[in-house]
Formats: sequence, C-alpha cells, structure tokens
Amino acid sequence: MQPATAPVAPGAKTVSLVIALILIIVGTVAGLAVGYYAAPRSTGASSLCSSGQTFTLGALLDLSKELSSQGNRAKRSTAMAIDDVNAFLSTGGCTSKFAISVSDYQLDNSIGATDLANFASSGIQVVVGPLNSGTAQYILSYANSHNIVMISPSSTSPALAIANDDLFRTVPNDAAQGLADARMIRDRGANALIIVYRDDTYGGGLANATESRFTALGGTVVSKIKYDTKATDYTPTVTALFNAYTAADTGANTGKVAMDFVSFEEFGSIIIQANQQHSSLLSSPLPWFGTDGEANDAVLSSNATTGPLLAQVRLPSSLYAPTNSSKTVDFLTRYSQKYSPDICDGYCLSAYDDVWLGALATLQAGSYSGTAIQKVIPTVASNMFGVTGWMSLQPSGDRTPTSYQIWKVITPASPKWVLAGSWDQSTDTVTWVSAP
Repeated sequence: MQPATAPVAPGAKTVSLVIALILIIVGTVAGLAVGYYAAPRSTGASSLCSSGQTFTLGALLDLSKELSSQGNRAKRSTAMAIDDVNAFLSTGGCTSKFAISVSDYQLDNSIGATDLANFASSGIQVVVGPLNSGTAQYILSYANSHNIVMISPSSTSPALAIANDDLFRTVPNDAAQGLADARMIRDRGANALIIVYRDDTYGGGLANATESRFTALGGTVVSKIKYDTKATDYTPTVTALFNAYTAADTGANTGKVAMDFVSFEEFGSIIIQANQQHSSLLSSPLPWFGTDGEANDAVLSSNATTGPLLAQVRLPSSLYAPTNSSKTVDFLTRYSQKYSPDICDGYCLSAYDDVWLGALATLQAGSYSGTAIQKVIPTVASNMFGVTGWMSLQPSGDRTPTSYQIWKVITPASPKWVLAGSWDQSTDTVTWVSAP
C-alpha cells in the first residue's frame, strides 16, 4: 500500500501536507499549487487562526437505533479528528481550537430536526451528519434556510444529489452503488432478482438504481418488496418474499433467483423471522445480498442469533471503498489501539475526514459562517487528501465515485465480516478475494 500521489500543476511547487495546511491556516499562500491543499491568500484565515476562539461543530449521529454500529464508530472517529485538528493547529502556532457536540437523533426525523435547530440556536454552523438519507432529506430545507452546512459521511440517496445546497456528502450517491450491486449479483449467476427495501428515500433510491442496472445487464427484477421503516413485525414482508421466490424459482431461473436487501440493522429481525417462518429461503443456491446499510455491521454479526444466520446466507454486501494510503493505515492503527476489536469502516473514516473538511473550510472562509463555509467547501474538498483519499466532489456536492468493497459473513460458529472482493467503476468488473 503506497501513499497516494497528488495531482500537481506543471511547474508547480509541491510541499508536504503539514506545510500546506500550515500555509492555509496562517493565510500566507497566494495561489500556490501544493501536493495536498492549495488555496488563495486569506487574511481572514490568518485572523481566525490567532483569535483564540473555540469553534464547535455539531454531529448528528444515531447511537441507539438501527444505525448504532455506524453511529458509534463515527462518534469515536470524529473525536479523534478533533484531537488531531487541535494538535495540528497548536503545532502551527494557532490559538484557535475546534470542539464537537454530539447528538443521538435515534434515526428519527423529528429528533434530527430538533437537534439541528438546537445546534443552530447555539451558533453551530457546521454539522457532521446525519447518517441516513431519510433524515437528511427531512431537515435539508431547515439547513438551507438557516445556512447550516451539513457534511454527511454516509447519506447516499440519489434524490439528494442537489447542486448548491447546504448538504455535502463525502461518499458517492447510490447511482454508483446500484451499478456495483447489480454487477455483483449478476456476476454470481443470478437471472432474476427480488429486492426487499426500506420504504424511505435511501431504500427506494438504491432499489431503483439496482433494478435499472440489473435489467440493463440482461436480468429481470421479478419483485420489489418495501416495508415500513417503523415496522417491528416483518411477517408480511417475509411472506411476500417467500411467495415471490417460489414463483420465480422455476424453469430457466431455477437456482438463479437472487434476493437483495436494502436495510439497516432491522435486517436482523427480517432474517430471524424468515428463518422461523420460511427457513428454506436461507438455503437458496445463491447467497443473500446486502448493501452498505448492513456491510460490516457489528451489531448484526456479533448477535448470538443473527450472526450465525448471516454466515449461513453469507450476505455479500457492498460498501464504498476509500483509497488505502499510508494515512489510512496510520489512522486505522491508532483507531485499533484505542477501540479494538471494533473496525473503522469506510463511513467511519469518512466521518473523520468530515471534521477536517469542516475545520479547514472554516479557516479558509475566514469566519465561522455557514454561508461563507458553504461557498469554499467544494474547493477545499477538491484539494484535500484525507484518510479516505482525494475528496473531490461532484457538482451535486457528492463524492466522485471510484470503487466499492464487497464484504461477507463467514464461520457460523464465530461469525465475522471479511473482505470478499471489490467492484471497480472504471471497468465495471468485480474482483473476488473470496467469492461468496
């Protein structure tokens, strides 16, 4: 694993990340192209650096519901980011500091809206999160009207790919993941597909993207089954799944019907009820397929009941793949030393980078103002190399896609997630390390 090299303009000077960031912070660079970050001179940045103020970022995280595994990882990585930002500012001679205020919005839109309003009333201008697209969509109008910048490490619905708004997403949207999922499923030999999905903007968006690409690849989506995000009894969902699978698993499609689940941690309840009511579904020739909503979720794999069931169906699941550089390795080593055996996945890494992006954009803007910060984030991001790699954003404010990892669950006696392979966007191919 080699450090990523930076794109440098012909004849331009190249300096280290540390020197480049110091130049940004103290505002002495005037249009200098640097290896990791370049920005025009900003006297505001210089005065902000020496102001002695503490700028508090918000974090809208789910710490207790269906994305709690992801949310708690993000809480840890953002705390590490704050420490790293402040240590670096101190080294560079700055007297300013950053802090973070974390709210558990419990994957509830109304709580998320209240938390965002509370952040705004306390003067917070930059928020890391929310984690899911449903809440992001629900609170976006408030963020836009109050000029609160939101930087999400994991919201992916294509419906939120909106230019010039106050939502930035440091992961690609699901237009790309749908391509990856469809290719992964076709690669395993599926001719027919049943998609079970959350009835929200994330679930519907990814289900539609996967359906479109799977059909273009010559497959047939025989059924799409949505369920209420507040459901606790999945009997209607499991019954519909069993009926659809039984009807499709005939003739030329025998043994070639795949099931794809666009879910969060409620997937554990779905597979438990499927095993209780129609256990034959768990013995289908093809594995069950998952998405970034399940991939690497420790709550699912470590549970004594759901873990062995996940290992039985293997659940190959796609997850955005950050660039693996020496910075990534260094951070993952530090994270493991603090929080082992927990794994900091791509979204956890993105949350760390989100703090840096918010802090650097604040310094570059020269004021802790959401309006000013929103204007400079695209430029800051396009010249920033974080633990996830180059942070280039599309005009929609979403990360430019590159590749996805594919994770699966193994060993029913001691279930764990392992890397199964990857999908590359440039070639639309899947490379397996250990095919499911």
